Amino acid sequence: MRRWIAAGWMLAVAVATGSPALAQADLAKALAELTALSSKVGSADTRTRVDAMHRVRLIALSRADVDVKLKALELLRQPVGSSSDHIRIPAVYAIAEIANSSADAKVKLTAVNAFAAPLDSGQGEIRNATIDALNSITRNPADPALASAAVAVLAAPMRSGVNGVRMPAINALVHAVVGKLNSAASQQAIELLKQPLDSSAAIGGMEVRMMAVAAVETIGVDAPDTQAKAKAMGLLMTYADKGSWEAEAKARARAAADRVQATISK
Repeated sequence: MRRWIAAGWMLAVAVATGSPALAQADLAKALAELTALSSKVGSADTRTRVDAMHRVRLIALSRADVDVKLKALELLRQPVGSSSDHIRIPAVYAIAEIANSSADAKVKLTAVNAFAAPLDSGQGEIRNATIDALNSITRNPADPALASAAVAVLAAPMRSGVNGVRMPAINALVHAVVGKLNSAASQQAIELLKQPLDSSAAIGGMEVRMMAVAAVETIGVDAPDTQAKAKAMGLLMTYADKGSWEAEAKARARAAADRVQATISK
């Protein structure tokens, strides 16, 4: 009788806690299902493709395994590069959800890198959706290495001449580097801000420049070392003396440079 009781107790513990073998079997099953979905995710039939993307997302969100999440992100790179918004926009948000469901740095980095294709699109809708998704990842405390990856994928929308794309990208750039203690990423971000600072658009040009000034100031004040701060301050002083700028814009740049300089002397 005692042996039966002991055996029953051990079985209950095994069921409750799960055995390593069972966990490995579940992992293998999840990876196998994701592999089987590969052709469907790339299907020419929209319904098949959307259903497969949804299933990939659910599998990745239902498991904590890094391998499962990475496999799901690998599959979603195909639809996220689609030219159709009703395919790539859901894929972008699925990637962000998967990244935000894990604390693993590789998962987050893989997700951010997957955004390079949609951010380099010529269409504003997908670019803005991807910027929104990127913000959801970079706003949270993250590995400083993620800041450099985010700055790299934001280079394309920062070059855009469309204010509706470039202005959200400026905000995203600030979110990507502030608080991340990554001097190289801060300097890369400041370099990218030269383009909106040089905006000569007849409509919204001054607004973009003022927004870029504020971004350089914020990054410069936050920067973790003197080198990045000096880069921000030097850029701001260059534009504070720029002959083609409005008096208001030059004054704003000069004030921003002073604020960054004040943090160097501390």
